[in-house]
Amino acid sequence: MEEKSKLVKLREHLDKFLAVYVVIWIIIGYLLGITYPGWVKANSTLINELMMASIFIMIFPMMLMLNLSGLVKAFKSWKMLLIVLLMNFGWGPLMAVLLGNIFVSDPLLRLGIFLAWLVPCSSMSIGYVGLMRGNIEAATALVAITFIVGIPVIPLFAGWYGSIYHLSVSMTLLIITIIEIIIVPLIVGLALHQYMVKKMGMEKFRKISPLFPSITTLGMFMIVFFIFLGHAVLVTIHFSQVIGVFYTAMVYGTISLIFMTFLLKYLKFDYWDSMAMIFPSIGKNEATAIAIAATAFSPFVAIPPAIFPIFQIVFLITYIKLRPRIAHFYGIKTRDVEFKEIHMQTLQGAK
Repeated sequence: MEEKSKLVKLREHLDKFLAVYVVIWIIIGYLLGITYPGWVKANSTLINELMMASIFIMIFPMMLMLNLSGLVKAFKSWKMLLIVLLMNFGWGPLMAVLLGNIFVSDPLLRLGIFLAWLVPCSSMSIGYVGLMRGNIEAATALVAITFIVGIPVIPLFAGWYGSIYHLSVSMTLLIITIIEIIIVPLIVGLALHQYMVKKMGMEKFRKISPLFPSITTLGMFMIVFFIFLGHAVLVTIHFSQVIGVFYTAMVYGTISLIFMTFLLKYLKFDYWDSMAMIFPSIGKNEATAIAIAATAFSPFVAIPPAIFPIFQIVFLITYIKLRPRIAHFYGIKTRDVEFKEIHMQTLQGAK
């Protein structure tokens, strides 16, 4: 087996310890902000500028690696696509409204929760599907089409939320934000992707490709740090509300994973296709949510999506650890689900 490159090891390390690093940067930012509030206030412009730079560092590599080649395949699997779209843009926002109303009273934090669960799935979901030995081809297609659908849906739903809860949501600013942090980087990223492949060749591009998600993750650490540095005093004042955000994350992750697992079994999807739907339905792209919240609204609105990766990674990794039990629940008698072909041959031999 080919030895893993340093870039692959770095990406896997950051993925594995994502929750730990997010917690560390939250604590560092919060402690510095609460210790030096005068400096933070005097340098608020600098902090905001660094935050915007962090957003670019976080967003652009993600666009550079976005795979749109599976869009046609996604439309062919229309049942899978419909379920994933309903989970992303129906279930997620609905749970955000319900749980936000139960656990959080601050309207800006509620808006942050809504944005956190409104954004489409992340490309990391494909990696989780791979770890579950699920249908990676289907997952890649579902992630791509869900991301594209999210571009017009996010401002429409955010505007609706603002009108229902009497929040000032500027549709013009929100659309400009979507253009600046999603559409423009997407267009430039796709063009640069093609250029790099043409100049370097696909093999060399694949070798350096693990660097891009690592840069995105590092950018997310930076923006989490600046959010809590610049708003440590507000977090202290609204500490009980922030604890409410933790509660919403725990309830959302638990209920969503259980609901999807039983729903797909009831609808008679096999194990591999089910895994291809579960992770793109529940694994949200909080980097995008942070960027939209901090740019179109305020960094205080970005606190929920800055916190949620701590819980998201814990829930999803725990689910992966339960892979043998979940495979058994879907009717696979062996604990080994490495290859679908093995299972299909076993079924054919039993007939």
